[in-house]
Amino acid sequence: MKFTTLTAPTVNAVERARAYLARIPGAISGSGGHAATFHVACVLVNGFDLSTDEALSLFSNWNAVCQPPWSEAELRHKLTSALRSSHTKPRGHLLGDAQPVLTFRPARITPALAPVIRPFPDRSGFAPGTTDQIQRLASMRPYHREGLEWASERGLLVFGQWRGFDCYGVTDASGRVLELRRMDGDPFPAVPGTSLVERKSHSVKGSQKQWPLGIIEDRKFAAVALVEGLPDFLTGHHVSLWEQASHHTKRDARCVPVAMLSSSPEIHADALALFRGKHVRIFAHAEGAGLIGAAKWQAQLQAVSSAIVDVFDFSAYRKTDGSPVNDLWEFVHELHPDDQQNPVTWRILP
Repeated sequence: MKFTTLTAPTVNAVERARAYLARIPGAISGSGGHAATFHVACVLVNGFDLSTDEALSLFSNWNAVCQPPWSEAELRHKLTSALRSSHTKPRGHLLGDAQPVLTFRPARITPALAPVIRPFPDRSGFAPGTTDQIQRLASMRPYHREGLEWASERGLLVFGQWRGFDCYGVTDASGRVLELRRMDGDPFPAVPGTSLVERKSHSVKGSQKQWPLGIIEDRKFAAVALVEGLPDFLTGHHVSLWEQASHHTKRDARCVPVAMLSSSPEIHADALALFRGKHVRIFAHAEGAGLIGAAKWQAQLQAVSSAIVDVFDFSAYRKTDGSPVNDLWEFVHELHPDDQQNPVTWRILP
């Protein structure tokens, strides 16, 4: 196929954005309001390529139906964050016919090719941890031993070597993912001649980032804590045990963590039905890419799986240095003493 770019007609982006926002319900505090509001900010400055001043006027009108409304300073902050964030689609992608029009020109027809079947990651040499391995990880890295033990029992935490490095990693019964970190906490070095740069985590070749890690193991549980990234996944096991300890055992706990290892991809289509009928609470990172991912996953799950889905708002909490909490790991390890004393703080699972 060959494509030709044609000249596009002029459009009024502000009016298009105004009509678009009229179809978006107002944000509600405690029901994913932070993520919903950030999504609207991204729609304005990225989707419709508006300036901050153009966007603020429309944002303020939409804000009037939020419960409760945001202050002007908060709206400006969200617009600034949206401008600084990276996005998966180009600026102006919601302008419709303002985008280049593509016309098809027939090209040489070639025989149909067989579908490419990509192998899953090679997990040989990796296994659930021994007592010594789990204890070593708990002492070297900031994880709680009980949570690590449970993740290992469930077959989700494994240990082994990759290219001479002692590693721990996460995987599940699907075999679609194996993501590794070094036991010593150092990054993996860049590999000359490849696309592999220095990195904290390494996804073994064949890993599918779209796969929600642990969803198969979660099939018997009524609720899901959908977290982002490997550290939050292991921390989520500790939170699940700690919060439910007074009225549950591991055998009959109602909520366990499931992880998207990156905020970028959508949830794999093969996994959506596995969320059906569950209460899903998304614990996304409270910054640009994380909030975009949360809004995307929430929309997917609500549309396809008939799940109850909400988004936890980390912005209500502070770290010990007074800055906002960004993710579940910081919530557990760096929470401000004043917030630690609040009994409501420690009931965050659905």
